[in-house]
Amino acid sequence: MKKEECFFLGIISKKHGYNGDVNIKLDVNASEKYKELDYLFIHLNGNLVPFFISSLRFKNNNIALVKFEDVSNEDSAKSLIGKSTYLPLDLLEEDERPLQALIHFKVIDKNHGELGQVIAIQENNLQDLLVIDFKGTELLIPFVENYIESIDNKKKEIHLQTPDGLIDLYL
Repeated sequence: MKKEECFFLGIISKKHGYNGDVNIKLDVNASEKYKELDYLFIHLNGNLVPFFISSLRFKNNNIALVKFEDVSNEDSAKSLIGKSTYLPLDLLEEDERPLQALIHFKVIDKNHGELGQVIAIQENNLQDLLVIDFKGTELLIPFVENYIESIDNKKKEIHLQTPDGLIDLYL
């Protein structure tokens, strides 16, 4: 599975006990739907590798205690500390997907046509910004409900209608 098809779940922060259990510091809120997971992906040597889950419980809202099927001792668990974990985007509802999942999406404006590809998301308290590679220039578009016409996850497209003059600032 490709990283673009997944969302970041969290980091394996430490081992728990001597039987191979690990703590995952979650980047998402603990949710009942995660309790039924059969597997997750761990980023190892540049690849996402599936690890099958024997048991999973939440210590609190941002720490999961996980036992993997093939991790049965302290040394195996230690080798996973600091590794990133991922889940397929398909597990999330459209409105639950993290903004970072929009990286590599094509952006199409109703008035200006195809603008380019999302290369980053600038998240902040006031408003999030899409950073778009627009003909070699970084184009910053506020990612606000008023501008969004639709998001097509299958085609990896964001359709916007930006206000008059916003795109012209970059032309």
